[in-house]
Amino acid sequence: MAVTDRTRRGGLTRRQLLRGAGGAALLVAAGGGIAELSGGSKPLPVIRSYAVREEGPTGAFHSQPGLRPPAVTATPAAAAERWGAADREFLFLGPGPVSLSGSDQYGPLIIDRNGAPVWFRPVATGLQVTNFAAATYRGEPVLVWWEGKILESGYGQGEAVVLDRSYREVARVRAAGGRWMDLHALTLTPQGTALFSCYPETVPMDLSSIGGPRDRQVLGSIVQEVDVATGRLLFEWRALEHIPVSVSQEPMGEPYDYLHVNSIQQLSDGNLLVSGRHTWAIYKLERGTGNVIWTLGGKGSDFQMGPGAQFAWQHDASQFSDRLLTVFDNGTNGPIKSEQQARGLVLEVDEARGQVTVRHAYTTSQSFLPGAMGSVQILPSGRVVVGWGVASYTSEFTAGGELLFEVALPAGVYSYRGMRFPWRGMPHHQPAVAAGREREDGASVVYASWNGATNVIGWQVEAGTTHDQVRPLGLARRHGFETAIPLHPQYRFASVTAVDRCGGRLRRSPVIRL
Repeated sequence: MAVTDRTRRGGLTRRQLLRGAGGAALLVAAGGGIAELSGGSKPLPVIRSYAVREEGPTGAFHSQPGLRPPAVTATPAAAAERWGAADREFLFLGPGPVSLSGSDQYGPLIIDRNGAPVWFRPVATGLQVTNFAAATYRGEPVLVWWEGKILESGYGQGEAVVLDRSYREVARVRAAGGRWMDLHALTLTPQGTALFSCYPETVPMDLSSIGGPRDRQVLGSIVQEVDVATGRLLFEWRALEHIPVSVSQEPMGEPYDYLHVNSIQQLSDGNLLVSGRHTWAIYKLERGTGNVIWTLGGKGSDFQMGPGAQFAWQHDASQFSDRLLTVFDNGTNGPIKSEQQARGLVLEVDEARGQVTVRHAYTTSQSFLPGAMGSVQILPSGRVVVGWGVASYTSEFTAGGELLFEVALPAGVYSYRGMRFPWRGMPHHQPAVAAGREREDGASVVYASWNGATNVIGWQVEAGTTHDQVRPLGLARRHGFETAIPLHPQYRFASVTAVDRCGGRLRRSPVIRL
């Protein structure tokens, strides 16, 4: 089985023979390079292919011209072994603009370690996406996100969208009782329910006891839990019934947004962990009554906050274990700068002693200080992913704080959170293919892509002089989202078939004229 000179120059030093369906054999080199595929009695040669790279703030693809995801820039280290996990773990982003532009596309975006899109689904003009994540629903892996309009108030009116592994829509989840689902918090539970924040209620209140006017309007945060399948309301929590306005750190406004819930987590004991940004506090709520079990941080903390443990204007509070809690410490709300830089915090919580200490604070030399959004995630490996919100970056660190790599969205584009998940996607639609010409010599080029496929290592290329005489020609290595494959001018028609890591042929594209 001969290997082309081009493949040798690619550095193939170790090969493993893997057998797939139909007797196909695939030689896979370390790093995912393809050496050779045999189909039937004759081996298919490796043919030239290369990545399509477009300059500019958005991606542009010949095979899928309708997709224009924001371009993501990855540091060189991100493409190297420092990624440090299975190559089917990806970063999940929900790109959105600082100010909406009718010509740009935004939506849930999965990227690989090189910053290349793996899957992108643009939302309708005027809508935005937050809380994009991989989750489980009814025992099956799904994608979930909030989708809707973000209003001048800083809150959103929208709904949750749930897709299965084939990217078919499973459910749309809406708030109950005439309320709107808000953008700030959304999670699916193992019980098949959705927990989320609602657009807050406006309540008239006398605030003279805290130095405010007697006739102020106050925004009261609301949390709901509904059954995903039926939409039935199972739980509703109204902040004004449990947390006093007097603990707020927010300057007086009209209406007065005293709490601003921006994350909700169901804990292992069934109770809830809720972040109140404007009180600089995290609350553990009793599930049955909604009563506050304890308050961590802020004016009414039940814990002694150790040096550096107090946070300000925070996002994304999450309990990782019995003793560890993560939170993104923004350090600012925009106008008010309470700290010098934002931090991804891992806090050690000793409930018995009522003490909180800093296990680690993750920062970068860029000293980000984003006025909104952000996230912290501890991976099973112990690494820590920090999304810097409106600062447009997502970073990954060792547990000890060494910066491993970063990815960045274009200027003016943010992601509410940046998180990493394993994902196995198998699209229900065919691979996409298009024809073009090479700029240098005008040779025919086939462009191949399959939006959302995570198990494709290469493309079996079929070509012929007529539509009905297309036959296997060779195997091309997959490059990023879209692969360019030059063909001899004698061919007039072509198609591609996706090939997986085991040599299995997955699905074929339509046949196109070159």
